[in-house]
Amino acid sequence: MDDRMGKVVDVIYYNWKVPEAERHDSAVERNREALTTEVKLWKGYLEKAGSCLAGKSFSMADVVVFPSVAYLFRFGLSAERYPQLAEYYALLKDRPSIKASWPPHWLENPQAQDTLKDI
Repeated sequence: MDDRMGKVVDVIYYNWKVPEAERHDSAVERNREALTTEVKLWKGYLEKAGSCLAGKSFSMADVVVFPSVAYLFRFGLSAERYPQLAEYYALLKDRPSIKASWPPHWLENPQAQDTLKDI
């Protein structure tokens, strides 16, 4: 798993991955801070580049990063706090290639949880 998705997983699945006796608030906070930093980095790329990560056209950068962005919104990332990412998500999720690869249960229930609402 790449570092980008690892940061998402570390926040969303911490309680499932780490036995209760080994959980620490400091680890939760560190994971959330790392993910927040990553999300702000993506936000910065979009502010500089335009509608897609590497410019105005859909590219391999979007193919690589979009699944992580979709996962963030599935788990409750705030569209109000990150409007550039929300616009990017809305624009790309309607592409035929993305629609064709969308997990069926995501169509039935677009937002699974609100785990990331405070990121």
